[in-house]
Amino acid sequence: MGLFKNDEDAEMFEEDIEVIEDAENAAIEVEEFEESDFEEEDKPRTFEVNGRSFEVVLTKARLNLYEQRHTPIMASFIRNDGALSNAELTALLAYGLKLEGGAYVNPRKGTEMAEKLIEANGYGAVFECVFEALQRDCGFLFQ
Repeated sequence: MGLFKNDEDAEMFEEDIEVIEDAENAAIEVEEFEESDFEEEDKPRTFEVNGRSFEVVLTKARLNLYEQRHTPIMASFIRNDGALSNAELTALLAYGLKLEGGAYVNPRKGTEMAEKLIEANGYGAVFECVFEALQRDCGFLFQ
């Protein structure tokens, strides 16, 4: 057995490497969320970073990657009465950041981007975005 559990994990890693190489030397500048980003619940919200569109998509595979390194999401919700700590929100967002219609961002680079998004938009707006992604993409958590 190789470094990855399956081909999907290996492909995600390769895609992350491509994103890192593209963004390695770029300074991260984020724009605030726009009201239009909040209108359609079935679509991920998009936002611009350095002229590229990103979205928040939290598939079961990405959630599993997050939970391998952090407190399980439902345990955090129960412990914190439905909220996440700032560190948990930052990390979860980092695992869900994805180029619009493309590859996921490497979680290390995603953490940097997530911190900037929280600074630009506030905890509440980012929490709402991440929670919507969880409901949309991982609805099984709430059944």
